[in-house]
Parts: sequence; C-alpha cells; structure tokens
Amino acid sequence: MELAEKTQRVGKKLGYEVRIEHLPNPRREVEEHYYNPVYHGLQDIGVIPHYLTDEVMEDIFRIVEGYKDNIRKDVIFRGVKR
Repeated sequence: MELAEKTQRVGKKLGYEVRIEHLPNPRREVEEHYYNPVYHGLQDIGVIPHYLTDEVMEDIFRIVEGYKDNIRKDVIFRGVKR
C-alpha cells in the first residue's frame, strides 16, 4: 500500500485523479510476505542508489505524461480481472 498511497498523493498534487483499486493477486505468493534483498554489488562498484521520493515520483509522472498516447492499456491489463 505504501507505493499506491505515494502514487495517489503525488498524482493528486499534480492534478491527476488516482484511484487505488484492490484487485485479486494473480501471483502465487502470499500478499504479505517478508522480503529483504541484500545485494551490495552495484554499490561496491560506485553506483549510488536513488530512492523513490515524492520528487522522483513527480518526475515519473511527467515522463509518462509525455508518452501517454503510446500506452496500450489492452496489453498492460491483459489478464487482469476487475
């Protein structure tokens, strides 16, 4: 829910109507599960992580806005049960 809520908050700030819809999970793993990946290989070679801040999310919205006419919902939502 953190990502959905962040998306909704930032989208609202930018003037978008962002709805959070609770859809059945088509994957097999449980909805809530512990996942803590530990991998420092990229950091070890000097890559600096970029966290998904509100500012980064705003940039993502702006990029998507520029390409919104290319989005094919029929492909993205294929197999999603609403």
